[in-house]
Amino acid sequence: MFIEIEDLRDEPLHVRHTYGLGEIAFKRADAVLAEPVLTDFILTHKDRDLHVDGSVKTILRCRCARCASEFRREIVARFELSYAPHPGNIKENEEIELKYEDMDIGFYDGVRLDVDLMVAEQIELSLPMKLVCRDECRGLCYRCGRDLNDGPCGCAQEERDARLSVLLEFRKKMDE
Repeated sequence: MFIEIEDLRDEPLHVRHTYGLGEIAFKRADAVLAEPVLTDFILTHKDRDLHVDGSVKTILRCRCARCASEFRREIVARFELSYAPHPGNIKENEEIELKYEDMDIGFYDGVRLDVDLMVAEQIELSLPMKLVCRDECRGLCYRCGRDLNDGPCGCAQEERDARLSVLLEFRKKMDE
């Protein structure tokens, strides 16, 4: 979905839209969309500078980075974004220097805003780098591959390297 900037009126534009499965280009190896994506935002503008305030809500089907089990995660992301047209006279592959205040601004082509891209970006930004089924997840045994959340695997505990004993003592003192 695109919003044509020329068609905007002076009053804010309120958009509520539901994206069906497969309509958003959200691609991640450890997560896929499990339910439709609900978007609700208000777009205001001053000339070609845009301000978008809204939310995205959906449910993802994820794979745990520790134990490889599948789980579902609800995503509810609130966002407040500012967009400006790309600076003119820039050639493809040319580097431009951004100032600190430019870090809070997204750029668009100056003609239309790609809402699909904005929504996919907000879903991605709401996720952690590594998805885990729960904080207490113990993962898999590195020897036999058993899920340690189901209990100990029975593999022999290896002796610790004596060179690391100083660090283990330090950790014990820090825990006290």
